[in-house]
Amino acid sequence: MDEALEPAGAVADLAGTREIRLLEPGDPDRIGPYDLICRLPRGGQGADVFVGSAGEDGALVVIKRLPEAAPDLARRRLAREVENAARVTSPRVASIVDRDLTADAPYYVQQYVPGTPLDEFMASRAGGLTAGELRRIALGLLAALRDVHAAGVVHRDVKPGNIIISGDRVWLVDFGISRYVGPEPGTVTTGMAALGTKLFASPEQLAGAVLTEASDVYSWGLVVAFAAGGVHPVDPDDSLPDSDYYLALRAGRLDLGRVPADLLDSVQQALRFIPERRPTVDRLARQVEQRTRWLDTALPNGDPRTATRDLPSLGAVTDTARQGLARVERAVADTWAGFAVAAALMVLLGLVAGLVLAVAFHAVL
Repeated sequence: MDEALEPAGAVADLAGTREIRLLEPGDPDRIGPYDLICRLPRGGQGADVFVGSAGEDGALVVIKRLPEAAPDLARRRLAREVENAARVTSPRVASIVDRDLTADAPYYVQQYVPGTPLDEFMASRAGGLTAGELRRIALGLLAALRDVHAAGVVHRDVKPGNIIISGDRVWLVDFGISRYVGPEPGTVTTGMAALGTKLFASPEQLAGAVLTEASDVYSWGLVVAFAAGGVHPVDPDDSLPDSDYYLALRAGRLDLGRVPADLLDSVQQALRFIPERRPTVDRLARQVEQRTRWLDTALPNGDPRTATRDLPSLGAVTDTARQGLARVERAVADTWAGFAVAAALMVLLGLVAGLVLAVAFHAVL
């Protein structure tokens, strides 16, 4: 194995980005063709989650494996998780690279995303994110949800622990309780738990109702409110009983005082109790982009996307075009160099237009 991927060095590098743990006694050295390096926090259904590597380049991957004694229900849930994650084509969702769901201990392998989960990032920050950081989180998460929904999937567990900050880009991970709502047949999910994390679940999710994309929109609003203030907007101490928490959502008792004014209206709309009254992800993305474009000059979602595979829907195409135009507008308005170049171009165009009109006038005479 390459020296850079020796376990000690890899663990040291990973420790700077997220919560990792050393392999435990009894853990295998390999799963399939993948050498194990370290652990990540355990997933749902008692699944072990490892970081491993494979191939000559030693690319890092995340391996989620159920124990051999896992019941059929857990195996079906893992199959559904893989199926739904594989439906999504997005530069903000880790891709599935391998799977063996028929093994005694079934597992799947996913692209490793270097970065820090939002909850761990927030733990090191007092008072929430800056306005520019919050803008990038809000828009990046909306872009990821747009791609997820375009694939006919509802994530159902949008929370800080499932949002990875990697440079300027935001990634959405963990499709453990996702649901496919598209037109094609999908894995049966009857009887499988769909609550997710109470503090970031929608009211209809807490009530056990049928969920749509609007549920993810509500969770987006809670995540942004949490990231803005550094505390949960309804239950900062996670002490409310489930019934009281639900009633607080129903009554609209949410503390949004720390959400910046440019984002407040969008967050309030996303947190409407009735799902049908919430805006779509595309509409929210337009609102946030238009109302916060002056907060900073950084692109909210990393480098512009140019590959066709990175534009899975019409919404993705228009969103990319809109971001490009906003970048040009900010460059012109926010920098003297940009303003000077724009002014020079206007003068040049005026001179060219005048010359063309003069030639045309003399030609007519």
